[in-house]
Amino acid sequence: MIQRIQLNNLLKRLGTTFFILIIYILGCTIPLPLVNISTTFRQVLANSSLGIMSFMSGGNLQRLSLFSVGLNPLMIAMMIIQLLTMMRLFYFDTFSIKQTMRIQQWLTLIFAIIQSLAITLMLKLTTNFFTGLAVTLMLTAGSLFVVWLGNMNTKFGIGGTITIILFNIISGTLPNLLSSIGKIVGQSYGYLWLALVVLASFGLLIFWISFNRAYYPIRMVNTMISSHDEPIILPLGLNMGAMMTYMVGMSLLMIPTLLANILGPQSLFANPYFEIVLSGILAFALFYFFTFVQFDPKEHAKIMLHNNNYIIGIRPGEPTKKYLQRLLIHVSFWGALLNAIQLSFGLLGSRILGDFAGLAILPMNIIMIVMFMQGIKDQLLMLLFPLRYAHLMKDE
Repeated sequence: MIQRIQLNNLLKRLGTTFFILIIYILGCTIPLPLVNISTTFRQVLANSSLGIMSFMSGGNLQRLSLFSVGLNPLMIAMMIIQLLTMMRLFYFDTFSIKQTMRIQQWLTLIFAIIQSLAITLMLKLTTNFFTGLAVTLMLTAGSLFVVWLGNMNTKFGIGGTITIILFNIISGTLPNLLSSIGKIVGQSYGYLWLALVVLASFGLLIFWISFNRAYYPIRMVNTMISSHDEPIILPLGLNMGAMMTYMVGMSLLMIPTLLANILGPQSLFANPYFEIVLSGILAFALFYFFTFVQFDPKEHAKIMLHNNNYIIGIRPGEPTKKYLQRLLIHVSFWGALLNAIQLSFGLLGSRILGDFAGLAILPMNIIMIVMFMQGIKDQLLMLLFPLRYAHLMKDE
């Protein structure tokens, strides 16, 4: 009986996620009315990474639809909430979950309006004020509806907003990837080059799966445990800040591209090399920011002190906090560097590879799919665990 209930719950969640994805697909196919596909819009998509950035964060500017803005406003709102909470500004760390979620909803609305207005004006989608206002309202409503779909998937489906972003990545990059593969095959020794690309992709996949699971072991002792027992291990992940960097960072990395469109082709922001460097620096900084959000040294030092856990050779309290801060900076360096390189190349490598631009985002897609699938896998395992538990109980 318990197994049947748990299995029905799992099937309902899978069905809900499937239904939400169908709605999302339909929304992405509904053309945005009252807009003109301007020359500016075509040039921005052809000469910048704006289209790639949009579908990496749950939007889709490559196809003007009601869901073009997507989850971008929610990603920015989440980052601001985390920043305010981590820095303990305006007493954010004392707010309840309900209060925090309400503020996040208002921030999402504000950023949805700002981003919809920016896209309408900067890409010159309309020619008069009232049409521009209508398009802005439709983009805002579409974005909020996608956010609502993500929230419904979090409550009743599997994967939350991650599922929508993952589906968007696969569906958005597959046509360019297939086109690049076709061009590779058409070259001399095309199948040999294609085999090398496949092997390199598998190698990269294995590396990122391993790197995503790698950690630095912090050895601790507990005064309540015998000194003859093995030390307690606190794992410090090498790639903790990666997922949020890719999810939220994409929204911020769109800013240099939008500034290049505002300031003109002669501005510094329109220089691809400057954009690569700026994107890399932003990604590097964001990785560290989200790493410290995931692992707060001050909070962990306090928890260790209350639980009578001590790092071998380090005094408890403030010395432990400083030790964890220094260790976190050193341990996270290679993760920050590798992810910054991957992000920069994935976003701007299309200008280097030319006809094979679809291959530029392949490494970045592999990383995001690995990270997102791991999150979905963990949730599936949590849902399947009661089934296994009920089976063991039945055997007994």
